[in-house]
Amino acid sequence: MAVKKRTPRREAPIRREEIVQWLKEVDGVTYEQIQRRFRVAPMTSRRDISALDAEGRVIKTLRGAMRVPSEGFLTEGPLHVRLRENTSAKRMIARAALDLIHPGNTLHLDGGTTCVELARAISQSQMQVTVVTNSVLVSACFCEGCPAKVIQIGGTLNTQNGCSTGAETEAVAKSYFIDVGFFTTRGYVPGEGTYESSEETFRVKLAFAEQCSNIVLLLDHTKFGKRALNLVLADSKITRIVTDRSIPKLADSRLIVAK
Repeated sequence: MAVKKRTPRREAPIRREEIVQWLKEVDGVTYEQIQRRFRVAPMTSRRDISALDAEGRVIKTLRGAMRVPSEGFLTEGPLHVRLRENTSAKRMIARAALDLIHPGNTLHLDGGTTCVELARAISQSQMQVTVVTNSVLVSACFCEGCPAKVIQIGGTLNTQNGCSTGAETEAVAKSYFIDVGFFTTRGYVPGEGTYESSEETFRVKLAFAEQCSNIVLLLDHTKFGKRALNLVLADSKITRIVTDRSIPKLADSRLIVAK
């Protein structure tokens, strides 16, 4: 009697990459479908999805996973995914940026996830500063007894990034004078500037940037050389650039590499 050969199981990295590619063709998959397709145990399917979810490549659901919508460089990913991306690099950048802040400064922190890490670092340092922000996530970082004064700008809430936007937000932003503004970006090209994909978001960034004596750009190395729909902050306006890795082709005295 002939023995039927078993289909060899794929190694985890290969299998997980195939799951990501599969989700580009369908809206979602269940754990049971993964188990049948790849001949793996229930716990293996759950470990695969948990690992991919932590990397921001899929969104874990109750019964399996769904693809990350709007994947690509022209649009922002879901907020809860971006909060988990490159967290160690963002924390390093935030710690380095903290050295640019002095007690008594008035600061602006935009709604980027690296600025959320900076807000946490400021709060933990117990530094007395004034923070003007349109991000509810940034404001929430100061809700545990930090002596910083936080001014939350109102407007229409953008549920994709947790920031207030609109004409009201832009008008109020122009009424403050900021010592140091910390900005994140979708992409940055040396010699050109920062790029964003959401018009309502970049209009608020422009309004705040006009009020800043110094503009500090916070970005990890993956943002260099990337463009999105709109050029926002001109490179000549940026005072400092804080990143997590030295960029060999960029000899720029403004560059601060977080250690």
